[in-house]
Amino acid sequence: MKRRTNRSMGRSIKRRLYQSTIILLFVVTITSCGARYIPVSQTGIELGTYVKITLIVRKDGQKKALEAIDNSFLLIRKLDGIFDYRIEGGALADFNDGTRLSKSDNGTLFGIISDAMAIADKTGGFFDPTVLPLMLEWGFDTDSPHLPSPEGIQRALEHVGYERVSIFETYAEKPVEVKLDLGGIAKGRIVDLVRYGLADLGYEDFLIDAGGDIYVSGKNAHRKKWRIAIQDPVRESEIRGIVQKSDTAIVTSGDYERFFTVDGVRYSHLFNPMTGYPESNLKSVTVLHEDTAYADAIATAVFVMGSVKGYEFLKRNGIEGYLIFTEDDGSIEAMSTPGFWD
Repeated sequence: MKRRTNRSMGRSIKRRLYQSTIILLFVVTITSCGARYIPVSQTGIELGTYVKITLIVRKDGQKKALEAIDNSFLLIRKLDGIFDYRIEGGALADFNDGTRLSKSDNGTLFGIISDAMAIADKTGGFFDPTVLPLMLEWGFDTDSPHLPSPEGIQRALEHVGYERVSIFETYAEKPVEVKLDLGGIAKGRIVDLVRYGLADLGYEDFLIDAGGDIYVSGKNAHRKKWRIAIQDPVRESEIRGIVQKSDTAIVTSGDYERFFTVDGVRYSHLFNPMTGYPESNLKSVTVLHEDTAYADAIATAVFVMGSVKGYEFLKRNGIEGYLIFTEDDGSIEAMSTPGFWD
């Protein structure tokens, strides 16, 4: 399979690797010196970002753990070929070029699209996987993202709207001009499918980190909960706090992931699907949930909503989150839902 375009990831990946340093330092510090259990880990560049998988095993289980991690990376590549619209001949690319997707032909793709549309409806369209025309208009998948003309935005908006995708029991249907980008949920779903595979092999204690989409299972090598640092999105070498979790997804979306600047104004890829422009005052959103795909999509939606609507949405739906945002006077503030740090 051939990837259509995606030549601008180098700097983004380097930034992501740098930004992950604090998180990974906390992981290594906690897990590297257990007497009975040891961490076995591998990091690779997948999904346009870094992916790190760490298994906690007894010392005599290292070989099998490495095999399990290798197989997990093979699964990641297989799923990327299904979910990435840039893969020529891939399942999503074929659906984008057509109008109908049968569940029997590709249940994995059908499942994520069905879930994505349900979350789009739940968030009132602030998460909308039909934003591909806007993504292309902004050029975020090229070496030269740019500020589109108002006319270009309006043309793209004519083909955006999750309501135009119909989900039935055995198939999904859409107009041919509606194109999907699953970037706001696919990494989370891949993390979930990898963790299911590890669990099926009998692994209980592990961490998967796919460029900020993190799932922690069980305990670290010291038989304690995993400690994950929340990075400061403005002062990237600093942290805002540490959450201690087991069997939890910790997913962060931020405007530092993919952006460009024009006349001192930062334009992020996290734009409002209803207006076509990035309008949020948020710098980053971290969401906790039992399901990584759900946390991924909700973090995207809350970021687009902005701090006030986003916080109200989280509280109304019983979702734990931590928001870092810019006030009207330019100051950086933060707020969390009541149970986020528990």
